[in-house]
Amino acid sequence: MNNARYVRDLDFARFHFYERTGLYDEITKAKGHILQTASNIRYRRTMTLLQAYKITTKIITWDEKTLYIEQQFVTLRDGFVRAVVLSKQTTIGLNVPEIIAKLTGKDVSYRPTPPPELEDWLSSMEKSSERLRKKE
Repeated sequence: MNNARYVRDLDFARFHFYERTGLYDEITKAKGHILQTASNIRYRRTMTLLQAYKITTKIITWDEKTLYIEQQFVTLRDGFVRAVVLSKQTTIGLNVPEIIAKLTGKDVSYRPTPPPELEDWLSSMEKSSERLRKKE
């Protein structure tokens, strides 16, 4: 499987996740939008032609306007995580905690603690942005 196919399949899995969880319906009801604004893929081991796999998708944390999602490519034969992906899903015209509260029916005044690798990735993007702003 080549790198372009990973990204394509991630898009399909993410859209399926939005539909299955009701997230897409809540976003459209609120007349908002959600865009992938960054992603980081770590390829751990190659997948061979016709190798069966699944993609897991979960929300790992959020802030006022952004969802942070982790997706994993897992081969069915051995349960090995072949690739792991962090993505930043930025919303337009939405309050993410309100959407999460509607979907879960729970108090979301808390925010799940981001895992260290997400914090490091976000920090690296901020450093990159600072460096690029200095060049402009």
